[in-house]
Amino acid sequence: MKIELLPFTHEMIPEAGRLLAQRHRCNRERLPWLPMRFEDARVAGKAVETLWQAKLKNGYAAFCDGNMAAYLIGQTSNESWGRSGYVYLPGYAVAEEQSPAILQDLYCLLGDDWVRKGCFNHYLYVSAADTRVMEAQFNIGFGKERVDALLDLKRMEIPTVEPPKGVAVQKAATGDNAQLGSLSNVIFRALEKPPYWHPTLPEDWDELYEGWSELADDKEWTVWLALASDTRSTPSVRAAADEALGMVGFRPEKEEDTQMLVPAHTVYLSVAATKVQARGRGISTALSWHGLEQACKEGFEICYTNWISPNLLAARFWPRFGFKDVAYRMSKKVNPMIAWAKDE
Repeated sequence: MKIELLPFTHEMIPEAGRLLAQRHRCNRERLPWLPMRFEDARVAGKAVETLWQAKLKNGYAAFCDGNMAAYLIGQTSNESWGRSGYVYLPGYAVAEEQSPAILQDLYCLLGDDWVRKGCFNHYLYVSAADTRVMEAQFNIGFGKERVDALLDLKRMEIPTVEPPKGVAVQKAATGDNAQLGSLSNVIFRALEKPPYWHPTLPEDWDELYEGWSELADDKEWTVWLALASDTRSTPSVRAAADEALGMVGFRPEKEEDTQMLVPAHTVYLSVAATKVQARGRGISTALSWHGLEQACKEGFEICYTNWISPNLLAARFWPRFGFKDVAYRMSKKVNPMIAWAKDE
């Protein structure tokens, strides 16, 4: 049975959509929290089409007896850590009767395009239900880097958790900008430590501070702050940035063409941080349960979040709340010396 590998074209989108819808139906058998809408080949086809509209995209498809057996679509971008190639969640599918090894062959073509462009950081998002696909990618050098997870708020039992002694939890508002900004370095400082060693360039620090500070004024966000208890007052009274001990931030998650993880009525737990000197007191736990309880009261049914799996603090913290893995970002670093050492 001969497999033919071809460059992906716009005309292949409908067939790729059917393959993706088939994959999603299988994924939902193991992960029923996933949105049902992508089981529709038209919706799945729209996701593929959206990916194919990107400017810096490339892709390949495998055919067997004239029928599409698999496809892989990626795109490239310039990041602060280097030129990178990404395959997003709608960017792959393999027919049920086919071996996931076909995706290895497609990656050889896709990845070689990236390397020729100087993209040495390769990322592939895979459904947590696709264990055979993950195994196939492990075998060609990929490793797990990020976890995407969902929490079913409808079935969750929320314990009564009081803030630790000396800590007050309250909703952030305009005037809390400095308090939120003071927490902007917590996550990137954690990521630069072992075993991840991921740098955030100093020239980006001010922009991060500004972004976190602006959350206090953003009406789309609900941010809960942990403050020293003697600072329970109006924002105008809180002046010192070091009064903030921790925070957790939520925003509604939109149903988008390529967002295959998010059903209706989903809230995104986007950021959470507790200062190093305040850890071990239960502050993050109190903030998180408080935020999840409020999300339930506001009618949200699912909470979506993600974390870097080598960030051991996060990787060991969030599953305790009942979050279930639904997708992974797998990564592979190509030695850049291949740019000049390769024998053409």
